[in-house]
Amino acid sequence: MNVYHPKLTAGVWLAGMLAICILGGQVLTRDWLETGFLALLPTSEQQPEIAKATLQHNQLLNRKVIWLTGATTSQEAINHAQKLKQQLEQSRLFSKVVLEFPQQQYIQQYRQLFPYRYRLLDAQSQSILATNPEDLIKQNLEILNSPIGQMQAADLERDPSLIFSRYFNAQNPIKLNLEQGIVVLSDQHRFWALLLTDLQDEKLQLDKLETLSSLVNSATEQVKAVGGELLVSGMPLFTAHGAESAKQEISTVGIGSSLGIIVLLWATFRSMRPLLLSSLAIGSGLIAALVISVLFFGKIHILTLVFGASLIGVADDYAQHFLCDSFGEKDWNPRKGLKFILPGLSLGLASNLLSYAGLGFSPFPGLQEVALFSAVGLLVAWLTVVLLFPLLLTGFRFDHQPGILKLTTYWEEHWPLWVSNNRRWLGLILSVFVAGGLWLLTPQDDVRLLQSPPAELLRTADKIRQLFPMSPDNQFFLVSGKDQTEWHQNEQKLLKRLEALKQQKALTAYEGLSNYWPDATQQQQNYQLLKHKLYDSGLLERYMADLGFDEAAVKAEYKQFAEAASNTLTLPEWLAAADQTKQQLWLGCDFGHCQSTVALIGINDISALTALQDLSGVIWVDQVESVSSLFARYRIRASGLLAIAFCLASLGLGYKFGWRNGMTIMSVPVVALAVSLAMSGWFGQLFSLFNLFALLLVLGIGVDYGLFFFMAGDRRASTSLGVTLSALTTLLAFGLLAASSTEIVHAFGFTVTAGIVTALLCAPLIGLKDIQSSNTMERRCQK
Repeated sequence: MNVYHPKLTAGVWLAGMLAICILGGQVLTRDWLETGFLALLPTSEQQPEIAKATLQHNQLLNRKVIWLTGATTSQEAINHAQKLKQQLEQSRLFSKVVLEFPQQQYIQQYRQLFPYRYRLLDAQSQSILATNPEDLIKQNLEILNSPIGQMQAADLERDPSLIFSRYFNAQNPIKLNLEQGIVVLSDQHRFWALLLTDLQDEKLQLDKLETLSSLVNSATEQVKAVGGELLVSGMPLFTAHGAESAKQEISTVGIGSSLGIIVLLWATFRSMRPLLLSSLAIGSGLIAALVISVLFFGKIHILTLVFGASLIGVADDYAQHFLCDSFGEKDWNPRKGLKFILPGLSLGLASNLLSYAGLGFSPFPGLQEVALFSAVGLLVAWLTVVLLFPLLLTGFRFDHQPGILKLTTYWEEHWPLWVSNNRRWLGLILSVFVAGGLWLLTPQDDVRLLQSPPAELLRTADKIRQLFPMSPDNQFFLVSGKDQTEWHQNEQKLLKRLEALKQQKALTAYEGLSNYWPDATQQQQNYQLLKHKLYDSGLLERYMADLGFDEAAVKAEYKQFAEAASNTLTLPEWLAAADQTKQQLWLGCDFGHCQSTVALIGINDISALTALQDLSGVIWVDQVESVSSLFARYRIRASGLLAIAFCLASLGLGYKFGWRNGMTIMSVPVVALAVSLAMSGWFGQLFSLFNLFALLLVLGIGVDYGLFFFMAGDRRASTSLGVTLSALTTLLAFGLLAASSTEIVHAFGFTVTAGIVTALLCAPLIGLKDIQSSNTMERRCQK
């Protein structure tokens, strides 16, 4: 303060804000807002191959939207779907809109794989040929004489044994009913036409999500208007709902906090200058926080902005403490006021930054963003008050005593005395309350609590899953081997076990590459199986003769078979002919490992699937369970982090003010933490990792309030006003967070709100002896 020059410091502040605004003009012009749910989840603790597999597994899910148009007849359902297809194509939201399944794609795939037909056998054909090849011939004859025989007869000349037709049909494990090239599903009441779409990209920008939501709503109304029904589901819809909820909560918290601050400041100060200065501190903090966070992370999640909006109530604390100090003495001036409150402001900032640093140590990108955003916002708000306010408040004086000052003064004088006089039974009640609440506290670590989709969206997703059981579940297997041969062997062992579980109804279907592509060894075995069982045995020759093939046709077939002896279909060649869903199963070979994923559809018994991890080269990947277990581990670590933060704060305060005084100040956040946890237990609130990080903020706020009352001296009245206004504005922000529809956000807001209220009640108890001695002196003087 001896070298403090208001004009110089104001110039430093202005230069810094100009630099931030210039940076903002550069970084905020690009796509900087993240809306996807998966962006909140950590990947750093996963093994690289699991992280890669998870990313690839999610790529299709993140873009795919499934539409089902329902009607009383299949033709009506198809008509609705055709009109819907036009509407979706006109929206230009989708890179692919599939209604009629393209026959050309199947024809091309058929042609690419046909030259290798003698090496490609489906599992059923392999089994029949190995045990009783005559059954294969009998089945062929039954098929040819059935109503669908004409369709198979078209392939008979080129594929007389129908071996390749069997293999090609087995490419799609779940058979779907096609009408006019359109998949038509049915339940007891309606027919449903299927339409599949892929969004243009995975970025899921906010404006496109809003367009998607509007499109779904308008399409639903249009189909209803003509007597139909529309079901829509997909990860983008869940993301869209989450983004819309977050957007509404940003508005609610931001506008609610701002209006509350305006009302409180106007009622207290009755002047535009304090209001404008507070807005300047808040605005500069939020702008700097946004720019620095985007600059550091590249993109920030929309949920970060929800928490960032709550920062409004906290960032205003420093401005209010400065302004309220002006009521502390008659000859107040900005320089003298800053000199008095600067130690308290600085220590309060340090404790808050320490709390947010705790958030930064978590492995969750969302919490890391919240930590940096909040820390930068508070730091810049503090710098605005310290560097700029003394200059802008020069010559300014309040010429009134605010009514709220009388209330806070009365409360500050009488509340501590009442507590002191009733401390025994109050202490007993508090102990029972805290003990009971902690006993009722039950940890919940389910990652799905990060999202709170509406029940209607969940019901629709379940109904679509029942009608169209083709979408892969989040769980899958990762299969690896040191080369393609070992990988293939490992996956084949897994698929055999999965087939057994499928027969037991543990799952509906599964998809693995080795089900469709046999390796070189298996291809040779397939060829030899055909050679011995059909060709060398003469069984095929007799079968072809019975069907009316002449001798030349039989010789031509045998010649083609002999010429194919050296043919081998490589995996890259097979993948080039496969559809995108199957291509996504292959992860490639690198660093001595070949890897793929096995997708699972319609899981009914997850415990039976997890038991398959005992197979060599097989890893069970459950994204929900793995991240939930990560939540549980870090909840335990966060408890230790919270204890360390309390110890560090206690050591710092003990070193600065003496150990006894340090413990006195720390009693405020300790009681606030205990009561906050107890209230979560009594009210059945969610208790997870996020509550512990909320308690880190309670630590910072509690230390802040305790410090101001400890250092108040003869300015307890103005200190009480500043702390009360600070608490009220902060409560507005975090109290509105507690109204969030997302459980974790709600729990975060509830925990901080309970902690702030408790800290506000406990802080005036610091300095109780001074109040009692002051009252004693007054009584003596009156005598």
